[in-house]
Amino acid sequence: MSAHLTLGGSIFAEVDLRTLQGGQGLGFYRLIAQVDITTYGRQSGQEIAVTNVHGELWVRGRENSEFFLGYMRRQGTDMPLVTYQNTSKNYVPFEIELDPRRIASVERIRCGGDLFFKLKLYGVTSGGPRDNPQPANVELQYRANQSTWIELLDQMGYQRTLLLEIPMPGEKDIPQFQKAAEYLQTSQTHMLRGHFRDAVGTCRDVLELISSGLNDEIDQPPDVIKSWFESTREMDKGARLRLVRRSLKILTHPARHADEVSTSFEWGPTDAIGAVMMTAALFQLAAENRHRD
Repeated sequence: MSAHLTLGGSIFAEVDLRTLQGGQGLGFYRLIAQVDITTYGRQSGQEIAVTNVHGELWVRGRENSEFFLGYMRRQGTDMPLVTYQNTSKNYVPFEIELDPRRIASVERIRCGGDLFFKLKLYGVTSGGPRDNPQPANVELQYRANQSTWIELLDQMGYQRTLLLEIPMPGEKDIPQFQKAAEYLQTSQTHMLRGHFRDAVGTCRDVLELISSGLNDEIDQPPDVIKSWFESTREMDKGARLRLVRRSLKILTHPARHADEVSTSFEWGPTDAIGAVMMTAALFQLAAENRHRD
C-alpha cells in the first residue's frame, strides 16, 4: 500500500514498499527493502528536495504484537531526492543487518504463520514556497506470507546455517546417512512452515536411520535396552551417545503415533527447534565418529 509525502499540505511524492529481499553477509544476514518513490512535477523555482532519508523497521507476528526490529539505512550514496518539472520515479533500496538471534526472535513471533512489516521513513524537506527545512515522514506496510518469508530466509542463506553446518554425506556413504540428511532438511522445512508435530516426528525418523546405519540397536531385547539406562558409569563415549539418541527417540516418539497418550501432546515452535537442533547435533557426531572408526 502506497503513502504520500507532503509539504505545506501539498502532495509532492508517492512512496511504496514494493518488495523485501534477502542478502548474505559475512557473519550476518541482510534484509533489503525496495522502495519506489515517485515525485510529481513541480514548477521551476518550486522544486523540493528530501535529504537524510532513513528508516525504522517494525514487525508483527501471529499474536498481533508489534516489535521494533532495527534501523534501516539507505544503500549507496545518500543523494537528495529531488522533484523536477516532470514526474520522476526513483528506486531506493534500504537495508538492515540481522544476526541469528534476531531472526530466531522473528521466527518465534511468526509461529509458522505470516509476518507484517512496517517501515517508517524519515527525512528533511527543503524548497517549495517557504524554502525552510521541515521534517517529513511516511509509514509503509508489507505483508510477508509464509512462503515469502521462507524464500527470504533462503536468499539470506539462513536455512543453510539455521542449526549447524552439517556436511552432506557423499555418494559412497551408507544409504541410511544419506537419507537421514534428507530427513533433517525435511524436518527443518516442517518447522519453518509451522508443522511442528511433523518436524518432531521426522526427527525420530532421522534417529532411527542413524541407529540403523550404525547397527547399534538392531534386535536388542527390551531388558538389554533397559540396562543401558542403569549402568552408565563404565560407558565409553560411543555408548553414551547411543544412550542420548535413545533418550531423544523416547521424546520424539509420540509425534509419530496417534494413541491416547501421544495425541495429548502439544508440539510448539520451541519443541520443534529443540528437537531439530539436538537431532542435527547427534547426526553430525554419529557421522564424524563413524568416519574416525
